[in-house]
Amino acid sequence: MPPKAVGVFKRLHAQARKSLGRTFCVDLAMGRPEEFPNNRDMAYCAHMDGYICIVIAPKFANAHSARIEGVLRHEFGHAALMHLECHQHRERDADAVGEALFGAPIYYDRETVQTIAKGTRPRPRHLGL
Repeated sequence: MPPKAVGVFKRLHAQARKSLGRTFCVDLAMGRPEEFPNNRDMAYCAHMDGYICIVIAPKFANAHSARIEGVLRHEFGHAALMHLECHQHRERDADAVGEALFGAPIYYDRETVQTIAKGTRPRPRHLGL
């Protein structure tokens, strides 16, 4: 597991628990390369067997800090919505919740991956809303 990603995950998880309560619990796992076929595929959030897990791509280990932070904020948005039993939601909903939880906007970089560095905002329509 990439140490930089684990550190960001732990920090964001602690911040999210302050807003959502102690029952908010999310795991972090490393996925298999074939789960992330496109260049921009970095992570996903899943509700599995009663728990919520953020699964990161092996290529996430080479991502820069702003991308790691942006992707994980977005995935924590999904996790929060799942925690609140809102399993049917849009990608822009995950961005909105991630922004509210962490108090900063989520942008999309040149490769249309989430970032906290400047970029396009809101989520580009061609990615699915």
